[in-house]
Amino acid sequence: MRTKALLCAAALAAGAVASMAQSNVYSLNVVGYVNSAFPVVGNLYLIGNPLDNTNNDLNTIIPTAPDGTTVLLWAEAIGDFSTLSPQYSTSLHHWNPTTTIAPGQGFYVAPSGPFTNTFIGNVRQNPVTLSVLGNGTLAVLSSTVPLGNGTTNQLAGYPAADGDTVATWNPGTGDFNVSSPQYSTSLSRWNPDYIYGVNEGFFLARSVGPVTWTRTFTVQ
Repeated sequence: MRTKALLCAAALAAGAVASMAQSNVYSLNVVGYVNSAFPVVGNLYLIGNPLDNTNNDLNTIIPTAPDGTTVLLWAEAIGDFSTLSPQYSTSLHHWNPTTTIAPGQGFYVAPSGPFTNTFIGNVRQNPVTLSVLGNGTLAVLSSTVPLGNGTTNQLAGYPAADGDTVATWNPGTGDFNVSSPQYSTSLSRWNPDYIYGVNEGFFLARSVGPVTWTRTFTVQ
């Protein structure tokens, strides 16, 4: 999946400065967009919502798609896919049923036709907290900010335990990648590493008990 991200920090910073000079009310939000392509019918794409909207309703973050395109959601508590599988209807011009997908939550998209979605929203700069059940339970997650790079970067702030494992998805083969990064406390790193796309989702299996993962990100 090809992704492209643009953070409009410089322009917005200049606008914020001008606003502060003229008013006591201003915003330092950084707005960006991420293009996500779903080119092959029959493939499953594991992604995340990389930007925060005023509401993260599916109709807002993916406002249009080919008729019959389906979203698959993971229910961590039962270790299986949720029975809620929204489908896009071109006659209704919305997802049925709809749901909220916040930054940090991974989900699958099964396109019924090739399309590209443009995620638009604010870059999360306040602390974002995610709960991970642990004890081997699979969680489907994504970065809470629009950054790719290696596993350490994707899981910044996550209190990794020895043996924690990440499984990444290959849409071309319709299966998990053979290489599964695992955390080693003796090495103090994930091994082997994996380079993620900007809003690529992943499975995380925590080897010990539940944990709260808090990530704080600041646009430099």
